[in-house]
Formats: sequence, structure tokens, C-alpha cells
Amino acid sequence: MVTFYNSETEARADAQALGLREKVLCFVQDSLKMLVFDHADVPDAGVQVPAGGVEAGETPAEAAVRELREESGLTLSHPHFLAAYRWEAQTPERFTRQVCYAFAFAAPADMSPNWIQHADGHRFAFRWADLSRPELDWEMDAALPHLHSFLAESADLNHSPNRSLAHD
Repeated sequence: MVTFYNSETEARADAQALGLREKVLCFVQDSLKMLVFDHADVPDAGVQVPAGGVEAGETPAEAAVRELREESGLTLSHPHFLAAYRWEAQTPERFTRQVCYAFAFAAPADMSPNWIQHADGHRFAFRWADLSRPELDWEMDAALPHLHSFLAESADLNHSPNRSLAHD
């Protein structure tokens, strides 16, 4: 079950009050594509985006920049906050409940179409997926409507749907 918060501040307060894990998701966008990965060694892990936990003393935006770098090798800045939500689900192994923060990043113009990244003892096979249907697993698709709305608003403001986010 996914429950959206009205603000990042509200989400952080709820996570602290309930002692919930905080997680960031990184949506790297380039025109009509978004960066996704498959676990090269664990095919059942599903299609994912760079994501991970917020460490002590770190803001969600700082965690997003760090997780993106650690999992993909990309050093991007200027994350744009999209949404925060609580995800609660019964997985085969356990009941999980965490607060998630979704951020958008603009891809630089010279991105490779695909690559393998070694991180945390895993091999991540990165590729570009169609932004309209990236086929993400787990709860990772919950914030996609917020990404689509942000990109539409940015395109209206910039009159350019291809470069709608600031990038490095």
C-alpha cells in the first residue's frame, strides 16, 4: 500500500516518529527515456532505479546524489524533489514499511546507452527504458505520475520537452 505525504517535512517527521527506514529513489530522465537497471546476477530482482537508504545526518536529497553515484557511477547534482510516500507491503520474507522520497535528475547529453556497474557486491545492468512504461518492479513506479507532471510543467515553462531539468 502506498500513502503519499503532503511534503518532505511531513514524511521525515512521520519516519522519525514511527522509527521507519527512509529510502530515496533516483529517476534519471533524458527526453522520453529513463534510466533503469536489472540485476545481472539476480534476474528475479526485477527492473529498478538507483535507490537506497538515507544515512544518519544526511538529507534525502544528499542521499539521492550519493546513491545515484554509488549504484550507477553517475555524478549528478540538482535533484528535484518529486514526492514522498509511505510504502507498506507483505513480501514473501517479511512485512516492510518505509518512507520513500523520489527525486528527478537530468541526464547529461553524452550518456552511454547501457553499461554494467559493480556496486555493493552486485552487478547492475543499466539501460534506458521508455518513460511512458518503464515496467518498474516493487513500489518504484508509485512516484511516476509526479515525474510525468513535473516534466510536463517544465516543458511548458521551458518550451523544450527534451531538456526539462537542470543537469551537470
